[in-house]
Amino acid sequence: MSLIRHVSLFLLYAAAAVAAAYALPQSAPALLLGPGLLWGAFVLLVGLALHQMLATRTALRAAEADRADVARTLRDQSRELLRLRDEADAMREALRERQQDTGVSTVVAEVKLLQSLIERLYASRTGESAIEAPAGEAAPAAAAQAGGVPVAAVIARAPAPVRRDFDERKILASVEAALRDNRVELWVQPVVSLPQRKRRFFECYTRIPAGDGAMVLPEQYVGVAERSGMITAIDNILLFRCIQIVRKLYDRNMSAGFFCNISPRSLQDREFFKQFIALLAEHSAIASSIVFEFPQAAVERHDPDLERDLEKLAALGFRFSLDQVTDFEFDAIELARRNFRYIKVDANRLIPPPLGIAEQDPEMVKRKLDVAGLDLIVEKVETDAMLVELLDLGIDYGQGYLFGEPRLSRLDF
Repeated sequence: MSLIRHVSLFLLYAAAAVAAAYALPQSAPALLLGPGLLWGAFVLLVGLALHQMLATRTALRAAEADRADVARTLRDQSRELLRLRDEADAMREALRERQQDTGVSTVVAEVKLLQSLIERLYASRTGESAIEAPAGEAAPAAAAQAGGVPVAAVIARAPAPVRRDFDERKILASVEAALRDNRVELWVQPVVSLPQRKRRFFECYTRIPAGDGAMVLPEQYVGVAERSGMITAIDNILLFRCIQIVRKLYDRNMSAGFFCNISPRSLQDREFFKQFIALLAEHSAIASSIVFEFPQAAVERHDPDLERDLEKLAALGFRFSLDQVTDFEFDAIELARRNFRYIKVDANRLIPPPLGIAEQDPEMVKRKLDVAGLDLIVEKVETDAMLVELLDLGIDYGQGYLFGEPRLSRLDF
């Protein structure tokens, strides 16, 4: 009941009470009805009682209407909740199916990429269009490599012995066998923050198994592989393996950063790089875990195609590192603009004689990097004496046998 209605009713029975108080005794004196004031009070009380009954009745009706509205709202919300729950169940089921499909399609895409690399390699060497291997031989090998990985550790075991007695013919045979059977191994070496020596990243390397538990090092097979036209395939497989292990860590909510070196020959392989960027676009979620390394000589060549490719990678969120730095007159601000975040320098180039061969004021180099927001990684730190010399420069990261030697990565964990 509105306030106006309450006031109107009150004025109505108040007027009736006043009338009873003054008019009734005068109009009927013979009835001996007593003082008029008592009659007025009586009429007022009756009016108040009726008013209260009416107000209570109106309130009960309003409450009943409210309860009906609430009941209708609850029924509607219950139906909506059931609908949303059904939709959520359907979405979860669709998501599970999509994740399964994505996982399968990702493995297939990676296997196809790896297979195409080997096919192109052998086509260029033999003039054939594809590898004449039994059906299901090479692809299942790659698929096995793309299997699940429990994140127990990044490093699997200590280095294997090195075959120093291999001549070029045996090295070439080992490289061909490793490529054909998909047995190019991924080895990693820690990159530590200084001075704490905490492991922050891993640098990725390839190793070629020699078939007897030993291995062939890059310094042994790189020249042979370059002359035989196989170095690009080896570099590409390194990139493939690096993405593979990072994705497996990411899928298990583990984080680790990896430096993956890209050689000039891989940078010049336009067809591969096109496929590689397309593959990375499907895994942009792991961009923060991979840093691609490029040799200074290749970056400063200012190849328009390369610069466009780097822009595409940067747009996906991938960061870069300048490697094999020999000329310290680089433009640090421009490198930072192009999404370079790290500069890697051989320790010997920053340490003065007799421990090093410093050709540039290392403090000036560090100040230039700090202004641009670039971190300095000093590699090939082998002794404590070298580290002491470097710590005075305030370098950001160190790498070398002093902090850990390369070891086989755990792609089967």
